[in-house]
Amino acid sequence: MRSPGYPDGFHVLNGPEDGTFFPVVRVPMYVGSDPGCAVRISLDDSVSARHALVTVVSDGYRVRRLDTEPVYVDGKRAGMLRSRIVRTGGQIQVGQTLLCLECAEDGLARRSRGIVSESDLGWLVRLTLRLAGRAVRGLARFVLRLFGRVLTSWLAVIACIFLILLLSPMMRQWAMYLIRSAYFAVRHLF
Repeated sequence: MRSPGYPDGFHVLNGPEDGTFFPVVRVPMYVGSDPGCAVRISLDDSVSARHALVTVVSDGYRVRRLDTEPVYVDGKRAGMLRSRIVRTGGQIQVGQTLLCLECAEDGLARRSRGIVSESDLGWLVRLTLRLAGRAVRGLARFVLRLFGRVLTSWLAVIACIFLILLLSPMMRQWAMYLIRSAYFAVRHLF
């Protein structure tokens, strides 16, 4: 347990980055080798760019795997859909690196008591809706591009036919015959 006035954080327990402390400044936060990750493990080659997602829950943090590489919380595997909760003193393993959570008395995890956090089912629904929205937007863009190309192609074909009809006298007579025939056929219908 950390003393008051210090933030919650993750300590690296092994490997080349042993002893490094990563404070929890805001959540959600990512664990990985990417420079944008709050917990950046850069010297472990088995850690992917965005390996895990960490969000706050009452008295602890929820850990979720983001990549195909495994994440362990207190020895139990965390998945994309099945997250695990780590509390103070608990350990997270990403790649070969072991992290220990230390929560302060006035840290973010303690201040989150009583706040409802998102469940695994809620996270799945939100993720599904986000992916469905992206798919619908992508399909709409594809249809609009396709329709735009087809429309411009048809307009080009009609313009070419119109030019041929105007330039060729024999074609002009044939076109006038087709137009008159269509006109009389439609007129007799009504």
